[in-house]
Amino acid sequence: MQAFLVDSSIYIFRSYFTLPDNWHSADLNMSTNAVYGFTSFMLDILRQKNPTHMLCAFDESLETGFRYQLAPDYKANRELPDEALAFQLNACRQVCRVLGVTEIASNIYEADDLIGSMAKTAGNADTQPIIVSRDKDLMQLIGNNELYWDFGRSQPQAKKELESKLELGCHQMADYLALVGDASDNIAGITGIGEKTAKQLLGHFSDIESILEHLDQLEGLPIRGARKLADRFAGNEDQLMLSKRLATIETDIKDMPDIEQIKWRGVQEQAFELFAEEMGFGSAFSSRLADLKKRQLGLGMGIN
Repeated sequence: MQAFLVDSSIYIFRSYFTLPDNWHSADLNMSTNAVYGFTSFMLDILRQKNPTHMLCAFDESLETGFRYQLAPDYKANRELPDEALAFQLNACRQVCRVLGVTEIASNIYEADDLIGSMAKTAGNADTQPIIVSRDKDLMQLIGNNELYWDFGRSQPQAKKELESKLELGCHQMADYLALVGDASDNIAGITGIGEKTAKQLLGHFSDIESILEHLDQLEGLPIRGARKLADRFAGNEDQLMLSKRLATIETDIKDMPDIEQIKWRGVQEQAFELFAEEMGFGSAFSSRLADLKKRQLGLGMGIN
């Protein structure tokens, strides 16, 4: 049994920035290009995988999440959604509901944290988590049981394959981001340490804590510029640990759904058709909906 855990924002924003404004809501005449793209993406997953369990995580913690309490400048380079984008984000959550998929958000935790905690819950229930995203940060959640799926670009990938491409352990991703920084989240790295050096350091030491404990050994490593490495860390220990904390995904959030609560409930056909009409999609998804209906019936599931 598998549980598909979707990093929704990745696929919403991809559509928002790449699809034309060909669709508009009936009542407010707002663009629904991101909703169109996300709906298409969701239908494709449902048709391809016939999931028994599925959850979509959304981000609602910008400026309110716990990481802002730790670092007020965290994600300071991002702006809150304007009215038009907020409309589409809310509509994407409605997409999940009419498709019978559990959706979840928090003003404290980010979507990554919700996915991380749900992956742990699924694993404890003997269900294999499949993390659907193209954000490498989430690779830190991949262990021996989990799979990572960059939908549309590859098939679900296991830990061994990912680590071969990353050239470091999946479990070291937060350490790596702390060393090199993450401009998209406004997380500071260590000046003078780039991707290659960070990977080499994490090839010799398990994590940044171990690096800091062995600064006296850095100059002897077969790394270019090794003699100056210890100096680069000097005075930056606290910032380094903070950066790792910011980059580390939470996996122990309380009050998460249990595995039964994320069962796919099947498409609400009439509700979906009304939603598609309101979003200005017309019959664009009719053939895919009909195909999904056949698949559901084949699985013994009715269409609501």
